[in-house]
Parts: sequence; C-alpha cells; structure tokens
Amino acid sequence: MVFNFATFDRTEDPTDFDPRSPPASRSSTICLPLNPDGCSFGKAMTSLQGAAGASLHLVNLASKFGCWRPSELLRCPEEGRLKRFTFRELKIATNNFSETKKVGEGGSGWVYEGFLGDGSRVAIKRLNSRTNRELTLHAEVKLGNMIWHRNVVPLHGFYWSPKRGEYMVVYKFMTNVNVGCQLKNKHPLDWPTRKKIAIGAARGISHLHDLRMIHLDINTANILVDEDFEARIGDFGFVFFMDEYKDKAVPEGEPNGKGTYFISGIMGTHSFMDPERLSGTYSVKSDVYGFGMTLLELISNRRPWKTICLDGNELVLPQWAHALLKNEQLVRLVDPNMPDGYNKSEVEKIVRLALLCTQFDPKKRPYMAEAVLFLEGIIELEKRWEVYQADA
Repeated sequence: MVFNFATFDRTEDPTDFDPRSPPASRSSTICLPLNPDGCSFGKAMTSLQGAAGASLHLVNLASKFGCWRPSELLRCPEEGRLKRFTFRELKIATNNFSETKKVGEGGSGWVYEGFLGDGSRVAIKRLNSRTNRELTLHAEVKLGNMIWHRNVVPLHGFYWSPKRGEYMVVYKFMTNVNVGCQLKNKHPLDWPTRKKIAIGAARGISHLHDLRMIHLDINTANILVDEDFEARIGDFGFVFFMDEYKDKAVPEGEPNGKGTYFISGIMGTHSFMDPERLSGTYSVKSDVYGFGMTLLELISNRRPWKTICLDGNELVLPQWAHALLKNEQLVRLVDPNMPDGYNKSEVEKIVRLALLCTQFDPKKRPYMAEAVLFLEGIIELEKRWEVYQADA
C-alpha cells in the first residue's frame, strides 16, 4: 500500500459527535493510504479515520446481498474501536428482547431500544434470516470502524454468534427516530428544523462520497434524527466501495472517479431509485437522486410513490413540483401542517435543488458537495438551473 503524509484540519468532525464539544487541535499529520488513482482522500479525516483507512480494501459489495467479498473466509470481524458485546448484555439491555422494547422493524431485522450497564441508551438491530446476516454485520462493523462524522449514525459495537444464529449491531439511540417518522408525527416539523435536516443529510452523504462510497438507499427512513434534530445517515446494507469494484466500472472522465458508473444488480428503495438503476447502473449520482426525492418529501410531506392529479394528469412528485414552481404555485407543494410559516425564497431555492437532483440524466445532477455548498449559501447553481430550464 502506498502512503501519503498529509496535514489537515481536524476541527470539522468532532471526535465525540457533539457539535457543542471543544474543537480538536487545529491540525494533525498522519499517514493516509492513496487510492489507486493516486489521489489521497479529498475530505479531512480524524486520527481514528486515518487508522481505519487501511481497512478500506477489506470491504466490497457482494454480488447481491451486502458488502463483503465472497471469496474471503467469513470470520468474526475485528472490534477496532467498537465493542464486542455479549448476548447476555444485550438480552438484559432489552429486557429479553421484549416487544415493549421494539421500536422498529424492517426487511433486515428488528430494532430494540436498550440501556447498557453504564446507562447508555442504545438502539440494537437484531438481524433476521431474510438477509445474509454475516455479510451485513461485517459491512456494518467495518463501516462503523471507518466512519466518524457528526452526520453519520455512530456505531457502538456488535454481537456475532454463528453457533447461536444471532447477529446484532448496536448504535447510539436516535431520540427522534428518522425523517419519515417525524413527518408522520402529530407535531409537524417547522421550517428551520426541516432546513437543518436537509443540510445535515447533505453533509453526511457528501462525506460518504468523499470516502468513495455510494450508499444506494438514501430515503427518509434511512436519515435518522437525534435529540437535537441533527440528521444522521444510517443503514449501510447496500453500501458500495467504488475502489473495490473496478471490473464493473464505466469511467466518464470526471475527477477522482466520481463520474464512474457501475453495473450490477438492482437494489434500493423503489420510489427513491434513480431511473438508470433499473438497468443495473449506478454512481454517486444515484445517492443524489435519492436525496432530491427526500427533499421533496421533507417539504411537502407527500410520499414519493403516490401520484398527484394536476389538470387531469397523474404526476409523480418531481413532475408536480416542477409544474407548481413554473406556475408560481409553490404554496400548494408545502406541507399545509407546517407550523409558524416558512421562508418562501428558501423553500423555492431548495425545491430547485431537488429538481436538479432528480433529473433523468445523471450527468446533469449536481454532486453532493455542490448541494452542501448551495444549501449553506456559499455557491449558486445558476448554470445548472439554466440548463434545466432549457431542457424542461
């Protein structure tokens, strides 16, 4: 492995995930692994991330179900900075996996609220047999050791027992569950909170892309929300490492391989999947599309899979948003239950971003780094919007 010594600013990602904590030292020099294109990672990393960077080559997307290389012998993953829990610890934490402690259920398993011996409140995902549990747990643990960012869900540890047939991952408990649940809440989110969630989610996805990872399942259920309504990206069951799947790559000439498209099986949540993925092709722009659909649901509180009738035509959510924006009727798009009003110019700005992100042609969608800067008011996307209007 080739290494490059780099000095970087560590204040961007607080090591304890708490934005109110004192900043880390201004800079630090560590040894970073170079990617095969000869470019070091474009995002500043903490010392823990640098140490974990050497394990990048260990993770890959299995043919259909997970992120582990099928040629490797599946053994219990290394703990790294994570804790390997005992079954007894997790059984006590969840009151023997009581139904009253169950807070969620999905295709990969059940999620329980638990309290550890030190009083920590955690979410325990108990993987079920409908997924390849060993592959999924390996992926979650490797990623948990590598990713350390305020907008990515922190992983505390795991439990692994092929003999018992039990595989579990332990996360920090997200008090406000996820964006989807918040939109169904009887106390609707106000506009500043929705905007904060949008910015946080964009930062988290952009961070994954800086590490050359594609999430492949960005939607309102996988954007979790903590007690401060900070968005945190979660659920890495479909995550994909670009550097480890080059035999499926179709380069498009963009810097650092971000314009590379990959060919594999179809995966993701249907209503948030970009059109090209239906043919088994995807890229970082696939996450951009899912983010755009998430923005539209966040603003409108309308489910992406439901069509809307406008002037006798059945439209999907991006088409409806485009028509309302064109006819200066955005008030019809905004969630009518949103309290305390909203900033019309900010809503229009984010709707424009969502429409750019959900364009049919992936090359015309912005990168997530652009979306972050746009949401933060640092750049404009005027040229992309001019092209969008010309094509509309």
